[in-house]
Amino acid sequence: MAIFKLKECFLEFLFLTATIGFFIYKFILPTFNEVTNLKKAEIVEKNLIEIRVALEKYYQLTGTYPDLSKEGANNNLTLLDSYNKLGQKISFAEIYGKNILDSTEQTDSLEQSNKVIDSNNFENIDGKGGWIYDYSNQTGEIHPNLPTNIYFQNIDWSKQ
Repeated sequence: MAIFKLKECFLEFLFLTATIGFFIYKFILPTFNEVTNLKKAEIVEKNLIEIRVALEKYYQLTGTYPDLSKEGANNNLTLLDSYNKLGQKISFAEIYGKNILDSTEQTDSLEQSNKVIDSNNFENIDGKGGWIYDYSNQTGEIHPNLPTNIYFQNIDWSKQ
């Protein structure tokens, strides 16, 4: 009789554990993932705004946009330092307030990246992360190099 009670309690414990596990998997985990992805999308938006502001400030001082796609510049923005006609240093890194360009956020299928691609075709992105920046045409336009809906926020990054 005691063994039967023990088996019955063990089965009830297994059922209760399975039920709790199911509810966590079905309701709590998706909410957690949604919050995590929302935060990633917000970070990319914030980084994009900071880069755009710094690009415009740099343009106001120099009349040109910096070559963010220059080899190694994304990880060492001091490579973009230049001097005006008066010999004053103009530093994108100082304007931006950082020596390394911010990255786009990673996902399960995408690595974190701060690579910059020089292109004016923002519709034809490779979606590998980082940034697409129109340096060649000197428009200063920059967008995240991300596939639409990568953070499950239904955002078309080529239009951001």
